[in-house]
Order: sequence, then structure tokens, then C-alpha cells
Amino acid sequence: MHRRLLVIVCALVAGLIVALSVPLVRATADRTIQTSFTGRVQDSAWFADMAATALETGRTARLQAAADRYTGLYDSQVAVVDADRKTTVVAPHPIDLEEPAVRSALLQALADRPPERPSVVWPWDDRPFIHADAIKRDGHILGAVLIVSPTDQARSEVADYLTLVILGSLTALAIVLIAVATPVVRWVLRPVHELDRATHEVALGRLKTHVSDRAGAPELRRLANSFNAMADSMHASQEQQRAFVAQASHQLRNPLTALRLRVENLEDFVNDPQGLHELHSAVEEADRFGQMLDGLLRMARAEASEAERTPVDVSAVVAHRADAWRAAFDAEGVPLTTRIPDGITALSLPECLDQTLDTLLDNALKFGDGSPVDICVTHAPHGPQASSPPHGRTADNGHGTVEVTVQDQGSGLTTEELAQAGGRFWRSTRHQNVPGTGLGLALTRILVEAGGGELHLAAAQPHGLTATVRLPAAPQPPTPAAAAPQPPATTP
Repeated sequence: MHRRLLVIVCALVAGLIVALSVPLVRATADRTIQTSFTGRVQDSAWFADMAATALETGRTARLQAAADRYTGLYDSQVAVVDADRKTTVVAPHPIDLEEPAVRSALLQALADRPPERPSVVWPWDDRPFIHADAIKRDGHILGAVLIVSPTDQARSEVADYLTLVILGSLTALAIVLIAVATPVVRWVLRPVHELDRATHEVALGRLKTHVSDRAGAPELRRLANSFNAMADSMHASQEQQRAFVAQASHQLRNPLTALRLRVENLEDFVNDPQGLHELHSAVEEADRFGQMLDGLLRMARAEASEAERTPVDVSAVVAHRADAWRAAFDAEGVPLTTRIPDGITALSLPECLDQTLDTLLDNALKFGDGSPVDICVTHAPHGPQASSPPHGRTADNGHGTVEVTVQDQGSGLTTEELAQAGGRFWRSTRHQNVPGTGLGLALTRILVEAGGGELHLAAAQPHGLTATVRLPAAPQPPTPAAAAPQPPATTP
């Protein structure tokens, strides 16, 4: 937008300069040709007085000498014709009297009509200046004087003035562009850039972002004020929602714990096996309810977290979590393989990658149908090739991305289920009997996206599920320059 506004301002200023310069240049060219025309009129009148006597007496030697001197002085062609358009005097070369412009000028002069003022001469117009004046004595037309002059001097003067005007216009345009247009456009667009940056921040979930409402045009200041009010309203609404979820989850823990204890205490008073089965089911549902409340509380805390991203040793974290889960996989007889290069780091929230791997490995163990699970860590220098993350987030910060992939070979999810996976409380109809709350992936997605990353679920080939966590790679420290060689020690 900055360039477009500068182009528009420059076009308007250039149009104004052209509108002012063209009449000025035309007036100068008109004044130059008027001066030349006046000089030629005076010269032709002088020749006409001398030619009248010469034509009456037939003595043209003096007139010829004057014509030759005039030609040498002004580099012009002079011709004197009688009333029948027969040439009497010519200098220095014969003139084609049948040329349309010359013929027209002579006919006007012999008809005793005043000569026409020539048109404006421009530098690119090299036509000569043709002027004819009648030779009269006692009201009778004796002939005509014809002067054909080059316009080099007039065109040179106009060209010099035109060059001066163009250079002045370009200088004025540059001064306006540097001293006026650029600061004004920057002043106008500064609030727009601030609003664009703040809108991007709000899209990333940072609802506390504000913009200055003291700069720019009045309309933009009002827009900035409205934006701040909107951001405050959204932040307050989100905080109330998070506070409600957190407080409700916390408040429900106590009565739920008391209810569970009371249900457990009923075991001594129930003798019927069917009743004991229902009692144990009620305790399990209470435990599931407690897990759900814990998940809601963790989600509320994760959404309210404003921790800064820090460099994380992805290789070390993935290796540590894989070792921690290996005993559980071995107990279930599920093979767990890893491909972890050394020295890969990424930017993420504290403990985000640990919790994410715990959720993904737990899901792979529970829903992978006992198939082998593979963990792979890769570094993509030019960013992911997948689709852009939601809400304008991107895992590429110019240093590439780090991808952590957990893949199983189980039954996986259908296309419709992949579109819904990761939503709060969502669970596949095929996994309703597997313990869980449906909040694990939702909490994981919140943590990953809060750290500037992306969680992507896709079908594995030929079957299974692939869960990929993309995080922005941490900038690598500059490689220290090689130590400069020391000069050899000298013996004193």
C-alpha cells in the first residue's frame, strides 16, 4: 500500500507540474517565434524599399549585393520576383517557387495581403521560416520579396528552455516525493500498519494487543480506539469463559470426591453381585468424571498461559519420553522404534513437547490395535510443504521447521473422523469403550498452537494414523570463526 500511495501522489504531482509547465513552455516558444517574425518583417520591408527602385530602373546589382550580404550574415535565402513571379534577384541558390509553402506565401504577398504569423516552432520541427512581403510603389504591386530562413536558433532556444523546465520539474517532483509525499504517506499508513500487526497478533490469540490511538488521521484514530475496545471486550469475554471453566472444574472436584467416597463406602452394605458390579461401575464413572474435570482445568490453564517460547532440545526430549514410555509398550507387546538425529532444537512453550508426546504415545498405544509405533524427528530447512496452519499461524520463522511424527499401523481414522479429530470431547464411535475423556488431542493442539506450531493428523500408508507436530526451528548460533594463526615466537 505504501508504494501504491506514493505512485498515486507522484502521478498527481506530475500531472500538476505538466499542467503548469506546458502553457509556460508554449508561451516561451510563441514569444521566440514572434521575435523571429518581427525581425523578418523588418528585413523584408527594407528589401522591398530597395527592390522598388531596382525593379523600376532595372538596376539590380546593388540589390543583389545586399541580398548576398544578408545571406552571409543570417544564413538565409533571399529572392525578389516581379509581378509575374519571374525571379529578378536570388541569393545564394535558386528557390523552388512552385513549392506549396513558397507559392502560397508569394501569392498572398502579390495579392497585397498581410503575411500570416507562423506557428509555434518546436525543437523537433525543422521546417524553415518562409516570409514574403509585397513590393509597392504608389499603390501598385511591382513584385514581392521572399525570405526563407532556417529555424535552428529559435528551435535551440526553445529546446534549452524545454530542457530547463523538464529538469526543474523532475527536481521539484523529487523534492516533493522525498520531503512531502514520503513523510505524509508514512504518517497516514503508520496506524494502518499498526492495525495490521495488531490484527495478526489477535488472530494468534494475543487478545491483550493494543494499538496507539494518538497518531494518524482522525478516522484512523477512531478506528484504533474501536479496535482496542473490541480487543478488550474479546479478552474480557475469553477470560470470563476460562475463569468459569477453571472455577467450575475446581468447585466440582470436592463434591465429586465426596460422592466417590460415599459410593465406595456403600460396598460394605451391598451383598448382591449385580449391585456390586453397578457400584464399581459408578466408581469408574466418577473417576472418569474426575479425569474430565482435570482435563478441563488443564485446558483452561493452557489457554490462559502467556509463557514465552524458549529453545527446546527436541532430540533430547523425544528420546527421554520414548524411554519413559518403552516399559508400557513392552508390557503390551507393542514395538516402539525411534529415529532421532542429534542436535535438533525448536522454539516451543515449556513442557509443551513433553505433554504432546505423552498424549500422542498414549493414543497410539490405546488405539493402534497393537501395531508397531514409530517416532521420527526431522528438520525441514525451508518449512513444511503441507497446508497453512489455521488462523494465519505458521511454524516457519525463516529458520525452517522441526517435525516430530508419531505413526502407528492400526485401523486409523476415516476422512470424516480426521476432520473432527482434535475437537473438545470428540471421540470416535469405535473407541467409546476405551478409557478417555476426548480432551487430550484438544489440549495438545492448544499447547502446540500457543507455541507457534501446528498439530496435523493424517492417514498413514497403507493404513494407520500419522500425527505430526511442527514447531519453528530455533536459530542456530553462528559458527565461531577459526582462530587466527599466531605468529611464530622469536628468540631474543
